[in-house]
Amino acid sequence: MKTIPWSFPLVLLVLFFSLGCAALTAIQPTASPTPPPPTQGPINILFAVHIEPFLPNFGLDYGARREELYWLRDLALAHNAKLTVASNGEFMEYVEDFGDQALVQSYLNAGFDWGTHIHALWRRERHQWVKEPPDAPEETVRRIWQDNIQAVNAIIGAENNYGVAPYQTHQPLMVALMHEYDFHIETALTEPAGVMAYENLGHYPWNPFRPSAEVGRYLKEDLSQRQYVLIPHYPQLEPNPGPSGPRSLGAHQKYFLMEYLEWLHWQRERLPSKIWVFGIATHDCYNNPNRQYISAMLDWLDANFVGKTTPQGDVIARYATATEVAELFYRWEAEHPGTSSFSWERGQPYPYTYADMPILLRDAEYDRALDLGAALAAHRFTRQSGGPIYVLWSWDGEQVVDFSAQIAGQLRVHDGKGNHTTADARALIVTEEPIFVEAATR
Repeated sequence: MKTIPWSFPLVLLVLFFSLGCAALTAIQPTASPTPPPPTQGPINILFAVHIEPFLPNFGLDYGARREELYWLRDLALAHNAKLTVASNGEFMEYVEDFGDQALVQSYLNAGFDWGTHIHALWRRERHQWVKEPPDAPEETVRRIWQDNIQAVNAIIGAENNYGVAPYQTHQPLMVALMHEYDFHIETALTEPAGVMAYENLGHYPWNPFRPSAEVGRYLKEDLSQRQYVLIPHYPQLEPNPGPSGPRSLGAHQKYFLMEYLEWLHWQRERLPSKIWVFGIATHDCYNNPNRQYISAMLDWLDANFVGKTTPQGDVIARYATATEVAELFYRWEAEHPGTSSFSWERGQPYPYTYADMPILLRDAEYDRALDLGAALAAHRFTRQSGGPIYVLWSWDGEQVVDFSAQIAGQLRVHDGKGNHTTADARALIVTEEPIFVEAATR
């Protein structure tokens, strides 16, 4: 009879232990892969307030304007929004006359921006501001800038004067004056730039950029221009249209959703990062009749986008001041030297992904979101001519949707890039790429 080596039981024990561990490993659930970090930060929502000159068409009642600034401050604080104010010079004279420095200081204490808004008025003496035509000579324009900036600085100090919102100062003088006063931020588009953006793009730029000094090329970027960044925002939120397009609540909601669709595309395709900005605006003299629309816009943004995340966990939007957006932009520039943020000039193609989207939604206003289940997003727009148009996308691969409750019969389905097909409303295919859907018989 052979003697079993003493090591044999140890071998069996090791083998048994190894097989047991392998079995346990085999039945362990596989950990879900960690989603990659987003390539795009949230859309920065800028809330601009312009304080207008005291002219008959703007109103002469300082007290009424002051009340709107109290209301706007309290509204912003209630929403955790952030205001970016730009004031003309004479308003600051009234602030001093009435001892309202504490109102201005409350804005600064809240972390809001306060800067200079420049219309074509220069100061002869206190409360005597002289209006000039838009084509005033250069020496007059310099006087206009100097008088308004000095009046603002007298109340808040030059160190708190974040930048300038010029009404109509054209290149290259604009760039020269930004250098002379060492401003690093321009908010808003001058009116010619806004008209150019709306007529050619269907919306304002969605990214800050360094504007060129070339005459008439208001949306062209100049990477060598290192003095200041332009942070676009839309004009007054109000029912009445302006030279640069509709300004209603539904139009602003549409503009935001258009940018949101582009932002989602950049996230989904994991494209290189950009800084995204969406700006709304009001004016001290126009705010009162538009309070309901301004409140509704903030309510809508808060309910659906600000601080909210996509199903993939990406934060969609946040409120920011102009100085905060600028700081983000400067960091982005340092990390992406020589990279374009935004640039467009006549003759160039549409600078974003969905070139057909502004055409499809040209006369549309946002109506409401549709509930088609957690895996789908859908929004309805009304149009002045024809029936409604919808935008849909999937959060989770391909979905087949019965859309006949919205539009019966045949649908015309657009991809936003110039292509369209027809589909049966009872079996509409929706993927992660957005589609724009209308009745085929429109």
